[in-house]
Amino acid sequence: MKALQKRYTDYLDQVIGEQQKTTKQHIDASRRYFANNRNTAGLSSTMKQLTFTQCIQSAEGGYVTDVDGNQLLDITMGFGVHLFGHKVDFIDNAIKAQMDKGYALGPLYNDAAAVAALLHEMTGVERSAFYNSGTEAVMVAMRLAKAATGKNKIVIFQGCYHGTHDAVLAMKRDKNDYSALTTIPGVTENILSDTVLLDFGSSEALEYLTQHADDIAAVLTEPVQSRHPEWCNKAFLQQLREVTEKQDIALIFDEVITGFRTGNAGAAGHFNIQPDIVTYGKVLGGGMPIGVVAGKARYMDFIDGGGQWNFDDESMPTSPMTFVAGTFCHHPLAMAAAKATLEYLQQHDNSIQNALNEKTQQFCDQLNQFFEQQGFAIRLTCFSSLFRFIVKGRARYLFNALLKEGVYIWEGRNCFFSTAHSDEYIAALVATIKKV
Repeated sequence: MKALQKRYTDYLDQVIGEQQKTTKQHIDASRRYFANNRNTAGLSSTMKQLTFTQCIQSAEGGYVTDVDGNQLLDITMGFGVHLFGHKVDFIDNAIKAQMDKGYALGPLYNDAAAVAALLHEMTGVERSAFYNSGTEAVMVAMRLAKAATGKNKIVIFQGCYHGTHDAVLAMKRDKNDYSALTTIPGVTENILSDTVLLDFGSSEALEYLTQHADDIAAVLTEPVQSRHPEWCNKAFLQQLREVTEKQDIALIFDEVITGFRTGNAGAAGHFNIQPDIVTYGKVLGGGMPIGVVAGKARYMDFIDGGGQWNFDDESMPTSPMTFVAGTFCHHPLAMAAAKATLEYLQQHDNSIQNALNEKTQQFCDQLNQFFEQQGFAIRLTCFSSLFRFIVKGRARYLFNALLKEGVYIWEGRNCFFSTAHSDEYIAALVATIKKV
C-alpha cells in the first residue's frame, strides 16, 4: 500500500508540478524575502512538492486564473468573504464612487454611521464599532467584556477559531483547572493566564461557568464551529445564554464567518439567541478588510462613554471608558463596500442566503450518498453555505487530486458557495469530485 501511495504521490507531483510550474517558480524566487506561513501549512517531506499557495492573476465570478493560465473553480471564496463571487458590480461601483471622493483618514465620511444604523436594523444590535480584521474585533470584544464586568477570565471552547490574537491561540489545557497552556512559540503562559479552555456542548462546561462565575468576564464562542459545522447545538447555546445572563457573564458570539452568510441576522438570528457582544467580518466587508464589534450599549459604551448625550443640552458621557484605536478603522473604502453589501442583503430579505443554504445542503446530500454507495472514507458536512470534507488516511489526497482537475481549495479546507456558483457550476464540481 505504501508503494502504491508513493507512486500516486509521484504522479501528482509530476502533473501538478507541470500545471503550476510558474506558481512554484514564483514562490521559490520570493521565499527569501516574503515570509508566508501558508506556504508551509501541512508541509512534510512526502508532500513537499504539493504544499504551496496558489498565485493568481485574476478572479471573476466563481473562478480564479493562476499565473500559469489555469482557470480554477474557486470554492475557497476568500475564506468566506465573497458571498457574491468575484468582481461584483454593486460593490465595485461603491468602491469606485468612494475613490472619486478620496479616502482621507482622520475625519470620517458618513458611510460609517450609515453602516452602524444598518447593522442595528438588520441584527438588533444596539451599537457598533469598526476595526480592520476579525482578529482585532475579537480582541476588542474581550476587552469590553472585561471592562464592563470587572472580571478577568475569558472562556473559549476546543475547536473554535477566533483569529490570531495571543489570548485565543489555545489548543491544550491543564487537566485540573482547564487553564490554557502554551503550545506555540511566542505565546507565553502569562498571556494565556486569563484564558480557560472548555468542551463545547458539555454539561461540565456549564457547571464550570456556574462554579467560577465570579472570575469569568465572558464566554467567547462561534455559534457553529467553522472547523466543525456538524457540531450545531442550539440547545447548548440556549443553556449558555441562560447561565451567562444569570451569572453576569458576557456572551460573545464570534460571527466573523457565520455573520450575514447564515442570514441577515447571522447565526444569532437563526438560533433566536441574542448575545451581549457579537463580532462580524468577511461577508460584511464585501472584499475589503473589516472587523466589527457590536452589541448591547452596556458593553459598547466603554468605547466612547455612551451614545445618550447631545451638543445642545447639559448632558455628558455616562460610561467609563477603556481604550481602542487604529489608523485604518472606518476605512472609507471598507465602509463604502460594507454599506453596499448590507443594503443589497436588506433589499433581498434573506432570499440570497436561503437559496444558497438549500443549494449547499443538496450538494452535500448528493455527494454523501455517492461516498456511502462507493464505500469511500469521505463525508461532507455543512452549515449555511459553508461546507467541509471530512477525510482520513489516503482520502486526504482528494484535495491534491481536485487541484489537478482544476478545483481550488485552500489549505484550511473550509469551502463556501456564492451566488456566482450556478447550478451548472455545481454540477460540474460534483462530476469532478466523483471523477477523482
